[in-house]
Amino acid sequence: MVMIMSGLSETERVGFKKILSSMTDVDLRSLSDTVTNKMIVVENVTEAMETILSFSKSAEELLRRRKVHRDLIFKYLVKEGLTMPPTSEKHQLVKRTLELWSSVTVGPNLDPHGLRAVASPHGLVLVGVAGTIHRDQSCLGIFEQIFGLIRSPLDENSWKIKFVNLKIRGQDAIGGTEVAAPALNYNSSELQLLCS
Repeated sequence: MVMIMSGLSETERVGFKKILSSMTDVDLRSLSDTVTNKMIVVENVTEAMETILSFSKSAEELLRRRKVHRDLIFKYLVKEGLTMPPTSEKHQLVKRTLELWSSVTVGPNLDPHGLRAVASPHGLVLVGVAGTIHRDQSCLGIFEQIFGLIRSPLDENSWKIKFVNLKIRGQDAIGGTEVAAPALNYNSSELQLLCS
């Protein structure tokens, strides 16, 4: 038997297994036929799922297939904790799913030089953090993020985000492939200025 290498990453395969397991058996077999041009006959649902994953060229192509209904993608995103407006169109859901699967790993520097917090007399708290952005083993760059937080009036242990400021410098801008834990460029005085 000739094996075709899938164009899907492991993250995409895991996500698709969740989506495909919500499909009806008839739709799953039909999708398998479409993906393979009816060249592979599957015996059961498990084979159909593996065949779909093995013969799909890309995640986007598979998500755009007619049998992968908008509602399936919407329900998948909800189960993954991502809320989208119920009126979202399929292309918006596809885009959000692809973003979820390709999201890079962010590693904050929690050492004192990578993390800082200040509070204003008016109750606004600013938290600044610096860190690295990775995809698999490759460093893509560094980030600096400032969160402006206010305490919820209903619950003293809850905070709401008032604003977010994010700066990202790509690997080309920082040079090299290995990056030491980056320091936050904002000092406490500069963070206090953001409070006003």
